[in-house]
Amino acid sequence: MAKLCAAGIQLREQIDDDYPDRDRKSDGWIADSRHLAKGTSDHIPDAKSGIVRAIDIDSDLSAHKEEAYALVEKIRKLAKKGDKRIKYIIYDGKIMSPILGWKRRKYNGANPHRSHFHISFTTLGDKDGSYFKLEGEANERFKENGRELGKDIFSNGTSDLSSSRPRCRCNCQCSARISLA
Repeated sequence: MAKLCAAGIQLREQIDDDYPDRDRKSDGWIADSRHLAKGTSDHIPDAKSGIVRAIDIDSDLSAHKEEAYALVEKIRKLAKKGDKRIKYIIYDGKIMSPILGWKRRKYNGANPHRSHFHISFTTLGDKDGSYFKLEGEANERFKENGRELGKDIFSNGTSDLSSSRPRCRCNCQCSARISLA
């Protein structure tokens, strides 16, 4: 009998708590016929344990499309900081994984994951359903185009980004380049 890994259950519950009215049309966790035909997917239950190590979350979290980018960015940062339960993330034609240090790179799969984002988990997530310490506040909105996250931005010492975002440490007008990657 197939069952979702503990990390997948926990992350999905946290997202549901933060976005109770979100669209769930593209949500999923167990393999459909397309995944089964391909034969390789974290949505396919493990042959020995029956555990599924992937979730899809509809990108329509609320009225603001930027929120999906913000949430994916929080998950990416958590993985980059060392949460070994997260194997990789795919969203909007980009994949993020330990390869290249969790930087975004082009995803060449058949589905660019624009209507939902995909999170795969390692075997560490099978039993570890501990709370995901995502950065920032719930429902935090980016004021910028979410597609630009991970690229260099310029800082003039003042910022309309939340205080959890990197900025020039000297509070001067030096226009230092700061990377969100």
